[in-house]
Amino acid sequence: MDPRFVIERNFPRCDNYDDNSFLGKLHEHALWAQDEYWLLEWALYQLAKDEAISEDLSWQVFRIFSHCFLSFGCHLDRNDFFKIRNLKRAQLYDCRERFQMVFEGFFSRNMPEQKFFEEENPLLLTLHKYS
Repeated sequence: MDPRFVIERNFPRCDNYDDNSFLGKLHEHALWAQDEYWLLEWALYQLAKDEAISEDLSWQVFRIFSHCFLSFGCHLDRNDFFKIRNLKRAQLYDCRERFQMVFEGFFSRNMPEQKFFEEENPLLLTLHKYS
């Protein structure tokens, strides 16, 4: 799979945007789609190795980050009706921390090692085993 296509699937202003992507499921259905998150995270790890990241790609990645972080805040705001239906508060904190570390890693070009996380991304493990 093409990592740029994965980003485009999660970017609402793109023709390739998909309601079944991670961001699509979060935004449209208030669901944390772990399988789609793994795919998004995999794409960020692949793209962080790229020497030349375009402004458009950076904008798309930042917009995905920004939208998700707003969703985390809305979920935690007792006055907001938006709630991620399949995450408990403790799970949300874990997801938010990982999400932040991965996206910061992308922008700094210094991706966190998977061993630092409680659960390793199976897409990244498979690649390391066979590469």
